[in-house]
Amino acid sequence: MGHRRFFLSLNSLSGYNVRVNAPAPSKTSVEEKHSHRHTQYAAEASGLLVIAVLLLILELVRYWQYIQWSAR
Repeated sequence: MGHRRFFLSLNSLSGYNVRVNAPAPSKTSVEEKHSHRHTQYAAEASGLLVIAVLLLILELVRYWQYIQWSAR
């Protein structure tokens, strides 16, 4: 009897999603893709600029006393 109950539950599970429609794929426009990429590129460029400024500051601090400011 337990075996038959298991078989009936499998039949009910296989027909569970029969009447459910598949989700419609969302249509992304070219503008949305472009703006999304733009923010990624802007963030990457900003990060690179921050790293470059930090490296410049570290080099100036390290070699400040050796820089000949009166050199012509």
